[in-house]
Amino acid sequence: MILTPVIVAIPQDTPPRSPRRVEQQRMCARSALQHCAKRCHAPTHGWSKDVDEVPLTNAGFYWSVSHKRRWAAAVISDSPVGIDIEHIAPRQHELHNALADDEEWSLIENRSWHAFFRLWTAKEATLKANGVGIAGLTHCRLAEVPDEHHMTMRYKGRSWLIEQFYHAEHVTAVTCNGAKVNWCVV
Repeated sequence: MILTPVIVAIPQDTPPRSPRRVEQQRMCARSALQHCAKRCHAPTHGWSKDVDEVPLTNAGFYWSVSHKRRWAAAVISDSPVGIDIEHIAPRQHELHNALADDEEWSLIENRSWHAFFRLWTAKEATLKANGVGIAGLTHCRLAEVPDEHHMTMRYKGRSWLIEQFYHAEHVTAVTCNGAKVNWCVV
């Protein structure tokens, strides 16, 4: 199956960090999911989560969504899949050490914010594909960085190939495990 992650713009007509904005972000993530479903011939309805907010399969399809203030992303696959989108911007420097140890950082360029969010989105996508949240972060490790658009993560004895896409000061990561990825910005 060719993966077709879809990224949609979120209107900026509501106050930042307001409940209305959060709802708008969720709606845009669902809109991205609808676009994705049409592109990969998956059902357009029936996408639900369990009591722990883990996406449930729908007619044999797995799915994942993510959103930030300006963009939302979604992906659907015939195998477990995860996606994450982040705005590349400075944060507290202590986050670098919380995200990865020196061994992992030695595999990626440097401790820049670009590198930080590449690694963050790769780990988050991997954890989503495994149906776990951020609590699994310490068990998710960077194994390889072949180029600017790919990483290999290790989680519970399994390798996860990640493809990354850069758009409008954001990085989006999707687990692809060798599948062709056809990024779509709507």
